[in-house]
Amino acid sequence: MKLTNTFSSKVLKTAFVSAVALSSISFSAVTQANDVERLVMSLCEAAKSDDRSGMRKKLKSAKLRLRNIYTGINCGPDGSLLRVATTNGAMEAATFIATKIGKKNLAKAESDGKTIVQFTQELVAGGDASKQAFVDLYNSKL
Repeated sequence: MKLTNTFSSKVLKTAFVSAVALSSISFSAVTQANDVERLVMSLCEAAKSDDRSGMRKKLKSAKLRLRNIYTGINCGPDGSLLRVATTNGAMEAATFIATKIGKKNLAKAESDGKTIVQFTQELVAGGDASKQAFVDLYNSKL
């Protein structure tokens, strides 16, 4: 009888430790997801407000390279970081982003099938001549 109690006690302890470990893993995954979401939101806000140094600081503190995560960043209905920067006239942010993401990501078509150059050229053709500087920037990086 004593052997059974010791065995069941060990089983209960093991089950408790496992349950605690699983809950901390789940909590950690939720925390990491929240951190990623906050990072993406802050990068999008920095692109809107032309805050190049803020983008750099956020990426450095997260120990991430923009080139590695750029395709996974979506600023909601505004689109990519470059589209947000372009739409908001944020030349410093656009220059930083275009420099850091590399030619491959710069030439890649987005969800609507347009590259950043095509998107920006459409803005210029639509009457927003101030976006021509962005077209020139993106073409120089390709």
